[in-house]
Amino acid sequence: MRQMINRFRWLSGVLLLVLLVTTACSHSTDESTKEVRNLTDVEDQATMQTINTEEVEKEQGSPTFDVSKHARYVGRMDWSDERGPVLSWAGSSITVRFEGSAIALQMKITERNDTWLDLIVDGGEARKIHVDGLNDGIIEVAQDLDPTVVHTLEVYKRTEAMFGTVQFLGFTLPKGGQFLSPPAHLDRKIELIGDSISVGSGNEGKDGDPSIAEHENNNLAYGSIAAQALNAEIHTIAISGIGLAVNYGEERINTMLDQYERVNPLHSNKEWDFTQWIPDVVVINLGTNDNNYSTEEAEFLEKYEGFVARIRSRYPDAHIFLSLGPFNLMPTKERVLTVFGKLHQEGDNKVHYLMYEPANTARDGLGETGHPNTITHKHMSDDLIRQIKEQTGW
Repeated sequence: MRQMINRFRWLSGVLLLVLLVTTACSHSTDESTKEVRNLTDVEDQATMQTINTEEVEKEQGSPTFDVSKHARYVGRMDWSDERGPVLSWAGSSITVRFEGSAIALQMKITERNDTWLDLIVDGGEARKIHVDGLNDGIIEVAQDLDPTVVHTLEVYKRTEAMFGTVQFLGFTLPKGGQFLSPPAHLDRKIELIGDSISVGSGNEGKDGDPSIAEHENNNLAYGSIAAQALNAEIHTIAISGIGLAVNYGEERINTMLDQYERVNPLHSNKEWDFTQWIPDVVVINLGTNDNNYSTEEAEFLEKYEGFVARIRSRYPDAHIFLSLGPFNLMPTKERVLTVFGKLHQEGDNKVHYLMYEPANTARDGLGETGHPNTITHKHMSDDLIRQIKEQTGW
């Protein structure tokens, strides 16, 4: 009897122990499950937070224009005033991306008053405008745009500094619009150094008309056409009447040798920082104005060769094209060829010689005051594109 009681007690103890262990395990499993569930909830919240952050970043924009962040600037510009740059050289441009139903531009006249711009919305046809300074310089660029899509606006300075310089003071959008990050800079870069031909002087006018600012369109000059075709940025450092040894009017000071380093060709007090923008290709088209006057061959050769050496010191790896045209100019043509031959013989294999096809004025006509018109500029651009492709592999 006692033995049966002891056995019963033993079985009861075992059952109690099993019950305790089972309860503990069940509690532990519940806690673990709860822990896993809580961890999953945290991960889900983190995932949702990441998605929300991505959406915010995707939609990020600003209704207020920031001059240092919201535009792409191409060309030599004077940034002395933090409110915005002064544009002097023809071909300087500002490009912005935005969402909104309209956009306006503010431009202040800084010197002279005959600046003309091209306004290009969404890559469409250029709209020519004159900067008159009225209404505090506010220019209504476009209206009735689709506010749900991304738009681009390029502001392009058609005219050179002698007609006027302007200060860019920003863009404005209507309520609900926003400025986005600007387009990236292009990898390929061209610097064009020249005179009125390279500027595009009178290219939209006709022979016999006086030269006026409205008919000067650098956007349709040969260098700009070539750069667009080659998907390259271009800095046009060109001044009407400029020469290498002598300017038009037989002026022998303030030649390109004196003005090349300037931020603004109208002022000698500030030099361009050549580390800001390094071209892959430099095109020189100088000598047309020199050819009008008597210049000793030795003087011209010395100055031309010295100028190329200055450029080479700035841009050790650039392809440099010594060009002339589109008029068949003697003896300058032979002198440029002499400089090319000497430099090439000395081992500079990245110096090239280019004579543009002579203008066919009987067939194509002329622009104002004997300058090439847009037809001839197109022919010149074809020559330049072909030579750049051949020498660079672009």
